[in-house]
Amino acid sequence: MSGLSLLLSLLLSLLLSAVFGLGRPLVAPAAAAGPPPTGEVFAQDFPDPMVIHAQGAYYAYATQTAWERPGAVFPILRSTDLRNWSYVSDVFPQPPGWAVRDRWAPSVVERDGTYYAFYGASDGGDHCLAVATSASPEGPFQDRGMLSCGDQSGRGYIDPAVLLAGGGAYLYFSVDEPHHSISVQPLSGDLLHLAGPRRELLTVSQPWESGPGFATNEGPYPVVHGGRYYLFYSGNDWRHDYAMGVASSSSPTGPFVKSSANPVLHAGDGLAGPGGGSLFQAGGGRTTMLAYHAWTPAGRTLHLATVCWSGDGVRVGC
Repeated sequence: MSGLSLLLSLLLSLLLSAVFGLGRPLVAPAAAAGPPPTGEVFAQDFPDPMVIHAQGAYYAYATQTAWERPGAVFPILRSTDLRNWSYVSDVFPQPPGWAVRDRWAPSVVERDGTYYAFYGASDGGDHCLAVATSASPEGPFQDRGMLSCGDQSGRGYIDPAVLLAGGGAYLYFSVDEPHHSISVQPLSGDLLHLAGPRRELLTVSQPWESGPGFATNEGPYPVVHGGRYYLFYSGNDWRHDYAMGVASSSSPTGPFVKSSANPVLHAGDGLAGPGGGSLFQAGGGRTTMLAYHAWTPAGRTLHLATVCWSGDGVRVGC
């Protein structure tokens, strides 16, 4: 074969390999993704975290922090791998006029392309719940007004979380007075208004829920698994032995029965005061994860843990 013929043959072979995938690939395939990370993943103050997966990334939201942009409320972090997080924006560049202090624990849910941020703040008197909306998980969000600060039998609402299930929408939250407890109330179809009476679900009833200076059931987060409803929550003193428990029910409005294995997340093995948690799905929905905070020298930093289910049992860190 002449030199010209050999060259033409080689070029043809390379062309066929590129077009039909013959021979060794020109670019090595990406390595399979490893398991989701656990432990601390963001080493700055990030209390009461919650995480969603949206638009090909993970977004985390938290209670207002001192390191945000001046005047901003509720920091938003973004990650594509759950290991590396970047501060991208805030739910509000400036707080709504009514929310004068105690801007705590936002919780975001998406429906039909709209993102709803439920949050708590004080109007100068009671703690109240409100909702804001955005077309993007990164905001900015438009405040849609207060939902409620209380009713005839309870005042001071904090720590909202929404469950969309069975064609309904339910708002879970903590109540300050007359005792620290967790309630649920139905939401309207547009998710912007309360649509029925409040029902109390949980009160302080297990020994681990009482701390040296504080006893509470707060920070509810509802999920559905295997046809049952699970309500994760925090208890004890948030400054000391904060921990998390879980209760379950056959209905989103209860009654809920607390697990005898509570607390399912507690201090130890390097963790201090873990709580304020929420659940989300990672790995294409294959892994249930818990986002929570724990005390470090930097404040209450963002941590992750896996969640496993066995019948009615729940195990954190599996």
